[in-house]
Amino acid sequence: MEKNLKIAQRGAYVSLITYIILSVIKFIVGTTYHSSALKADSLNNLTDILVSIAVLVGLKISIKPADKNHPYGHMKTENITTLIVSFIIMFVGIEVILTNIPKLFIGEINEPNSLTIWVSFLSGIVMIMVYVYNSRLSKRTESTSLKSASKDNLSDALVSIGTGIGLIFTQFGFPIVDIILAVLLGFIIIYTGFTIFKESIFTLSDGFHEKDLNDYIVDIEHIDGVMNVPSIKGRYHGNSIFLDVTIIVDKKLTLDEAHDICDSVELKLRDKGVYSSYVHPEPSK
Repeated sequence: MEKNLKIAQRGAYVSLITYIILSVIKFIVGTTYHSSALKADSLNNLTDILVSIAVLVGLKISIKPADKNHPYGHMKTENITTLIVSFIIMFVGIEVILTNIPKLFIGEINEPNSLTIWVSFLSGIVMIMVYVYNSRLSKRTESTSLKSASKDNLSDALVSIGTGIGLIFTQFGFPIVDIILAVLLGFIIIYTGFTIFKESIFTLSDGFHEKDLNDYIVDIEHIDGVMNVPSIKGRYHGNSIFLDVTIIVDKKLTLDEAHDICDSVELKLRDKGVYSSYVHPEPSK
């Protein structure tokens, strides 16, 4: 588990370095060549820098072993850091909108240079490559935070490409499209922050996706000796899953036989990526 967490950090570092480079380039080009959309996209990448840092901080603290005050470890730190970042992201989105909407009414509109188009498309291509890398790494390490980060990479790639397509219209006498794109990017940033906020709250409140529980039940019921699964509860700790399972076994079985079945269930769940499981047997009626 600790090894996977350390490997997952590579993806966070790749995202962080890429976002820093792209954010700086976009902001400089957007400011120099008067593109509000490109500057807004650079701020969008700035929020991704914050997310990457949150993932790194969360992963580093998550590696710390359990202690008497944290018997389940420190893995929820990952969710706490992303929750804090979600508020910052939403604030940045609101700031982008409030900065650009007045420009639509006071006529403060400049025609961006064509270089801004190339920067947007190049940024999109780079982010697609980062997405592919992190997506593969998240499957290898079973890191939920890195999986979320990879989805964000793809989203940013599409946003940059969409910005580039929109900026093409500014070269044909429609410079207002640049401001409209900036406002739209502001809403996208807010939506990104809200999505992260919602997922973090769901995890921290011990929410668990029902479909995942049903999938685990199906897997458990296929194990020899398990007659039924009357109860199963799950909770997330960062990128780890903890399950409490009650199974029904034949009442004629010895304690050792029932214990062996419980071991089989735990082994099966471990193979399915469950970090820790507690399996309790109940005799059939």
